[in-house]
Amino acid sequence: MGRSFIPWTAPDDVVFPVSRGVRPPRGTPEDALSKPEGSPSLGVLSAAASRIAVVLPDATRLWQNVPLMAEALRSEIQRNTANPVTWIIGAGLHRAPSRDETALLLGGAFRPADRVLWSDPAQVRDTGLRTSRGTPVAAAPEALDADLLVLAGGIGYHDLAGFSGGRKALLPGISGKESVQNNHGLCLAGGIQGLQVNVGRISGNSTAEDMEEYGRLIGQDRKIFLLNVIPDEKGSPHCYAAGSLEAGWRKGVELAKVLQTLYIPRKAALIVASSGGYPYDIDLYQATKTISASLGALLPGGGLVLCAALEDGMGPGNFGRDLLLSLSDQEALFRQLQQDFTIPGFIALKIVHDMKTNPAALIAAKEDVPFPGRTFASFDEGMEWIRPRVPDGPVVYVPAGNCIVLKADEG
Repeated sequence: MGRSFIPWTAPDDVVFPVSRGVRPPRGTPEDALSKPEGSPSLGVLSAAASRIAVVLPDATRLWQNVPLMAEALRSEIQRNTANPVTWIIGAGLHRAPSRDETALLLGGAFRPADRVLWSDPAQVRDTGLRTSRGTPVAAAPEALDADLLVLAGGIGYHDLAGFSGGRKALLPGISGKESVQNNHGLCLAGGIQGLQVNVGRISGNSTAEDMEEYGRLIGQDRKIFLLNVIPDEKGSPHCYAAGSLEAGWRKGVELAKVLQTLYIPRKAALIVASSGGYPYDIDLYQATKTISASLGALLPGGGLVLCAALEDGMGPGNFGRDLLLSLSDQEALFRQLQQDFTIPGFIALKIVHDMKTNPAALIAAKEDVPFPGRTFASFDEGMEWIRPRVPDGPVVYVPAGNCIVLKADEG
């Protein structure tokens, strides 16, 4: 929990989730770049390009070891052309990165003739194109000016997009607010009871399918190449995928499924979960990923104990306010999101909706944290409270819930 540990005398029959399938070997960015999926090599593409732009994640994605990917990409480009690189920090609707954050992201990749800029969502160029779902294709001008656009990122289970990485570097990464709002708002089409998005869901997910179409439209007038890191079940970088926007990402998704999907023999009566410690539980917004990862493996009425230090409290933007509204009036929050969609607001809506039949205890440093359940400062008190409220059945321990999805074989 956070930067320390909680002692727990677990029952003798506690269940530990396990992975399955052939675990991919550890790899480096260079390994992936040498075997791109569905694309010529980055060397071939960069040798034929006159204007090269590389999109990097912002500082909220430092778990991806962004400098390692940036340096590998710059080295490969430099071997094949003397043309400078335009580095674009694709922050989506996040704030602009600081000078120190930008330097940290680039590591040793920057060269004297290169440029570095932030993709300001208020300063995008509208291409005049629209997806079939009405999302305007409007992105950073420097990206649209490039004839080779290189995307760096990381692939993991994601509440909205199904999986992160790939096309998310474009939308929301370097796109305008109207594009992001329209794309993300597609998840509300079915109403609160019919949300089309969930971790791991790509097909039938309007938001994910719109992102895919958006990427194809961006790729009409330029080559797109990606390098994505795939973390393991503890959130540590394990291997990489590279190649075209679609084939390279799909390969990475398959690797992510093997590494990040954990299984238990049958559904659980109680899940005791850590988000994985700092920084995964730095705030409640981040820690809710553990809830999304675990709920599908619970028996009806099964319970969840979530241990999260919450050093920074509730999280970004108005997440705390939106969670309070979700707890009191979900319809009001739904109407608010229809007018002004935000990811924190959507997570506040979805978590409360998804947990409505599951008792839950949050173990945190403070007991006054809004939560769809009860909050305790003491782990033992939280366990004592929840045990009589759950059915008989297995108790499952999840040590790093922000980094996995839990699935049950039976039930």
